[in-house]
Amino acid sequence: MPTSGTGDTDVAHWPDPLRVRASADNGNVRHLRRRLTTWLTGDHLDEDVVDDLVMAASEALENCCDHAYLDREAGVMTLCARIVDDALVITIADDGVWQAPPADPGGRGRGLGMMRALADDVDVRAGPDGTLVALTRHVDRPVSPSGSSR
Repeated sequence: MPTSGTGDTDVAHWPDPLRVRASADNGNVRHLRRRLTTWLTGDHLDEDVVDDLVMAASEALENCCDHAYLDREAGVMTLCARIVDDALVITIADDGVWQAPPADPGGRGRGLGMMRALADDVDVRAGPDGTLVALTRHVDRPVSPSGSSR
């Protein structure tokens, strides 16, 4: 169950920053994905860009649920999205532990490659307080945080 912002009426709207927290449970990924889709949808981005970013963010959220809490109870994952100059930055953070990929991942281990194919830049920072994945996509029509086109 999401820890905050469970109703659709409290969804931030573009270009105001979006921030949603939920327990790191696979059942909450769909909820966060819907919140991001609602925030991204409008006349400011191409539909393919929205699909790419939602898919990349969804993969990062799934990774939180599947990998960050292997040795302990699930914690919290946070999805944020905001406009920074001419780029859209989506961050996915958890308070879990980074798991190094196995030497032979078998049929798994393609998530970071997928994120890199869907975003212009993917930055992963892991530390003792959790992992943060930042997905950056440069936008054709920059929008300032005040909402006016530049």
